[in-house]
Amino acid sequence: MNSRIPVWGYVFERIVWGPKSWLFSTVVAGTLATAWAAQAGSSYLAVWSSDNETDDKPGVLNTDFLAIIDADPKSRTYGKVVNTASMESVPGANLLNDLGFTDALGLNTKYGLTADGIPSDALNEAHHMTHDPIVVRQRSYLFMGGLISANVFRCDVTDPLHIPTCPLVTTAKDVTNFSGIDDFLQAPNGNVLVTYMGAKDLTTPGGVVEIGVDGTVAAEYAAAKPGGPTRYLPSVRKDHETDTGLLAHPHGIDARADLDLLVTSDYADPLTLATSEDLQGKDEDCGTTVRFWKLSDLKAGPTAIAQLPVGKGREAYFRYNAPEGVMTVALTHLHEHKGVFASTMGGGSIWYAPDATAAEIEFRMIYRIGPGASAPVFFVTPDDRFLVQPIQGVVSEGDTPPIGPSVYNRDYDDEHSRRVIVLDIQKLLRAGTLVKCDAPPVVTDASGTITKITARNNGAADCPRVAGTLNLDSQANFETHSGPHFGRIRSRDAPGRDLELFCAADAVHIAGPSRGWGPSGVHGQTDPDRSAGPRPGVQGRTEPDRAGVHRDGPAGVLSLAQSRSHRCCQAACDGLRQL
Repeated sequence: MNSRIPVWGYVFERIVWGPKSWLFSTVVAGTLATAWAAQAGSSYLAVWSSDNETDDKPGVLNTDFLAIIDADPKSRTYGKVVNTASMESVPGANLLNDLGFTDALGLNTKYGLTADGIPSDALNEAHHMTHDPIVVRQRSYLFMGGLISANVFRCDVTDPLHIPTCPLVTTAKDVTNFSGIDDFLQAPNGNVLVTYMGAKDLTTPGGVVEIGVDGTVAAEYAAAKPGGPTRYLPSVRKDHETDTGLLAHPHGIDARADLDLLVTSDYADPLTLATSEDLQGKDEDCGTTVRFWKLSDLKAGPTAIAQLPVGKGREAYFRYNAPEGVMTVALTHLHEHKGVFASTMGGGSIWYAPDATAAEIEFRMIYRIGPGASAPVFFVTPDDRFLVQPIQGVVSEGDTPPIGPSVYNRDYDDEHSRRVIVLDIQKLLRAGTLVKCDAPPVVTDASGTITKITARNNGAADCPRVAGTLNLDSQANFETHSGPHFGRIRSRDAPGRDLELFCAADAVHIAGPSRGWGPSGVHGQTDPDRSAGPRPGVQGRTEPDRAGVHRDGPAGVLSLAQSRSHRCCQAACDGLRQL
């Protein structure tokens, strides 16, 4: 049986800023992944994958799986898939069955399904997983979510070369109020907090679900709260809602126990994401807000809701306005800092509020990448010195939005280049609550429509500066309207803290116990044929195939690399192609 993983990849040399250097290595993959070390000196990449071409064989429903890739540059199997693990197959355990969509979409006939419908191990839409393996009684586990199926699986990755079938620990039926699983965060009490972007029918509003390490639902927390800020434009929903308190689409999540604070970002209504007829997303109902919760009392719901300001002028196409689609939110780490950052996809902007505990939390734009440029899952380095932002780009030459002219590279050269930027945020944080950095000047026409953004911010002394840029342009990225989506970090000179960047995939890097665990996570799909069930070890061959495209990234890219040489990346890619 052939295993087909379309592959292409990128790697960049290390980027140096300040007295320390940080090691970047990219995995541009159509899956979700995590990195870790199970044995001293070993290093693996775990990739949570969905089939990108589940229709490649008539009547065959390929299953989802966890792939383990050797990430040790010194290993003879570096870059090769060295193990795969299957998900538990439970008949009928998929939200599409519960909602009556399976038959309506013709899936029963297409795949010859039983009356139960889709089983749990297929059509999950593999999405995020826990950024770090969770240790329970000396066993290490990854929790992995299905965006559409609303399933949560738990994989025992203590020994990545011998992973038992991953049990289904939480199903759509176990959660009463929500669906559309997105991100995971371990809470101080050891449980796992999971963001659900939508209501039970994949519409709005969503919430946060707390599960135990055994997958048992401990509590469900509603993110909607009437009386939020008035949305700058009515929602695209049929009722054109303007109360952002009700427009809850929790996506990004972060917490600080010392501040008794949880934050979530509102990205989009999951059903409108899934059913949008075009890349530009004119029917996508995107969020413009960040929600703040008391970590010790999540049942009370958000204590504050902050809307990102739209500022001067409007883009001709509303989805490109600066606040549209709040993908990610991240708190600063150090005790002396209380700031919170956010990023937007359609708006292509980075935002900052200096005090996440204030009675009135006010965000300001500190860096405008560009309309439609898409600023996905960023992170702040543990020392609070830098913010690392992948730029997905999305818009390609010749793309025309439903309304108005093309914005491709409208404001500056390489505006929509696929890349990673490193922002030095030290002056910004030193400013405390007296931040001067703000949105850039814009040029508008007589109707107030923006025709040009003349800078990235207002140029104040405390504005972040670009300390480094890593270009990831490729013909494939432009053709598929994709680019880097996620990154995590480990410091080069602090064991367990070198940077791993995973683009269009959700990956976890596994390193030896003496080095500690490294995190990760992203979007996309790969395309292995798993119809034969569990297959330990490496099976079949890999055929580069870029026909399929996922909204969040390329059809599939798996590359592992060390910063010293592009040759390492090529070796990894070649290894995958040889499967």
